[in-house]
Amino acid sequence: MITEISNFVETIPDHYHTKDLPRAKGLHIFIDLDKGGKPKQDSYRSVLIDKKNRAFDLNKKGEPSEIEYKGDIEKRECYSRVIDMNKALDSSKKIHSSVAFVLWFKAENLSKIADSFDGYFNKAKANAATNRDKQIELIKEFCTRDLIVMIRQDPKREKVEEKDYIKVYFNVTLDVLKEDFENYLKRNLFNKDDYNVTSSNGEVFGLSGFMNGANVKKQFMLHKTSPFEVNNRVPGNIVVNLFKFERLLANKKLPSPLPIFIDKDELNKEVVRLYNDDGILHFGLPFREIIRRLFEQHQSDLSDYYLINWRNTTDGPMIYDFDFVPQFRYTLSGFGMKNPMGIRNSTEYNIDNIFQFELDIVRTLFNNALVVKTKNDEILLKYFDDIDAKYMTAITYQNILKYRKSFYDYIYKSRTQAITGTMLYNLIMSSVIDDVKQDEKFNKTDFIKQKLNILFSLNHIFDPSNNNFKGVNMASQIPEYQERLRKLFSDESYHIMADDEFAFDAGQLIYYILYQSQTSNKTHALLEPYISKSDPVLFKQTITRGIEQYKHALNFGHRKLNKLASEVLGYDCNASIKDLLPVILAGYFSNSLIFESSKSSETN
Repeated sequence: MITEISNFVETIPDHYHTKDLPRAKGLHIFIDLDKGGKPKQDSYRSVLIDKKNRAFDLNKKGEPSEIEYKGDIEKRECYSRVIDMNKALDSSKKIHSSVAFVLWFKAENLSKIADSFDGYFNKAKANAATNRDKQIELIKEFCTRDLIVMIRQDPKREKVEEKDYIKVYFNVTLDVLKEDFENYLKRNLFNKDDYNVTSSNGEVFGLSGFMNGANVKKQFMLHKTSPFEVNNRVPGNIVVNLFKFERLLANKKLPSPLPIFIDKDELNKEVVRLYNDDGILHFGLPFREIIRRLFEQHQSDLSDYYLINWRNTTDGPMIYDFDFVPQFRYTLSGFGMKNPMGIRNSTEYNIDNIFQFELDIVRTLFNNALVVKTKNDEILLKYFDDIDAKYMTAITYQNILKYRKSFYDYIYKSRTQAITGTMLYNLIMSSVIDDVKQDEKFNKTDFIKQKLNILFSLNHIFDPSNNNFKGVNMASQIPEYQERLRKLFSDESYHIMADDEFAFDAGQLIYYILYQSQTSNKTHALLEPYISKSDPVLFKQTITRGIEQYKHALNFGHRKLNKLASEVLGYDCNASIKDLLPVILAGYFSNSLIFESSKSSETN
């Protein structure tokens, strides 16, 4: 992992690390150096930056006036920041920068930093190239003698809040600044100096602090019986690359999930280019769009990569998942979405790629709570997020926690075995039954039908033998059930022949019974007493009670109703109602053939 990340960082151009970074709110001061390295007092110039990253100068009335400022503040900030305050050069922690040619401090500490100059510049000198000692001494003398006075005389100082930064840049080249900054990193990025070792050529190896800790104060995390304290020391150049990688994550300059291809530098560069150059403002191009474009250009190369799923937290970047993907499957075949449930204005179509599967199928199955499409058509993914249960039903919440890792692995790691037929069946059936119980005024009808369409259309993908339905492809079987029911209505000599036919016809009968309800709050929740039964005898008894309950509204002269009721109640079912539940629901939610006219039936 460490080597691959380091190699990935090596492929990223230097300018990308500093491009479009925000500038700190406060007062930014530039001071030139003469040929001998001495600060030039008459070169002092400053600019105000507000929290919206806008630059200001003062007009003739002494009021802030917005200006266009094209300086390289963000680059100089990037090459002078401290790793954290535990690695500050100033022991009093008043100065927050890390190189001799830049000073960061809070405005409230302006009168206190003079006491820190000796210690700060001495430590900064240790990180600088040896030929810069004299230059650094001249800067220290200038800061001690003149800098604080000059800042106090700057009229812009009065416009700076006490908690804002004042940042002073002595105008050396960026190459000089970057070299000293990387020296600082190499000396300070190791987790603990006690673990450092030096090779024969003078190169230092140590314990990286990237997503890592020594845990010396957490006794329960220590490996007491291990013969070694550290199992993986890395050299300074890799530690620096890991720090750069962490900053890229913190600055949201890489996508999540992030693919890092092994020995394919061009693909890694393309990932960064696509996310940066063709990105959506403030967010960057989504992973699915990056993969789509990579696939169009490099189909056979989308293999052998590490996939990192990360998020920024209040404590910095957090990696939630890291895994190797030997081959990514972008296109799909055989994922034909049928419409056996007869949703009005719904057409059959093919799901052509894995992200269409995610948006069309996974979003539906988890009620727009795992894969979320917002009102602004933004897509949010909650595979590793904390889920707030108060915004969904208990069943949806449980299903997300139980199945989301499997769906993530199936989609993003191409692990086709991650989703099984049993898993898909249990997920959809629990969700459909929950929708039935939560239904109000029949407003979940099409939503339930969509889930049943998914189960019947895609079951064979995850359950190749269709074991969930005893070898039957339900997408093509439901029209057969409908034709048998039409025959039951038209042919007096025809009778129910099988348990699944009984289940479908029972669903049709239950719908017709409940349709007669005169309650003002007519809902699919009325179906619950029927589908909660497992024993066929109790199931038929519930149907009988339903007929008795609504007998005042039922037309017992209705030929179709009489035939259907007599066949369902007279059939001796051997299967468990629980096993027949999908077919019962298919019958219940299919178009009611009792209401179908004779002419329509003949046409069909």
